[in-house]
Amino acid sequence: MASSATAPVQHELEMTLYNKEVYSARGINGVTTVSRQPLGTTWVFSWPVTDGPGPDANIVGHLQGTGVQVAYTPNYMWHYSLGLVFRDERFNGSTLQISGTSQINGAWSIVGGTGQLTMAKGTVKRTEITYTGNTRISELKIHAFYTPMNRTSVSKIPGF
Repeated sequence: MASSATAPVQHELEMTLYNKEVYSARGINGVTTVSRQPLGTTWVFSWPVTDGPGPDANIVGHLQGTGVQVAYTPNYMWHYSLGLVFRDERFNGSTLQISGTSQINGAWSIVGGTGQLTMAKGTVKRTEITYTGNTRISELKIHAFYTPMNRTSVSKIPGF
């Protein structure tokens, strides 16, 4: 018996989103789980991701994961392991798996994805827009290629 399959088609994703980090007081969205100096401080967080930098922006998902301080000089350097979990209409339930070592203004690698963003590969460029008091807002420029999984039909093979 023959089988049939549809060849996967790769899609490109380019979007600019924003995340809000609140380090203390009302609205805190990350905590220190290990406090070491000068290296090893570990954060666990769930930062909201929005479609704009202002207070009226819509939440489209959350960056959830950990950050570990891996260098102190000349600037703070962190290694991140993140999942960008979407909750907007277009990508609801899909994720981008993100990893990398960077400063606040730096880049991460997209190393995978789920749902509509299956097998994603690309980058996230993070740039601080504001840092006031206990709150940082960063721009996230996402550029990725992904391959949505199509259903494959396979004919039944006799004996299996």
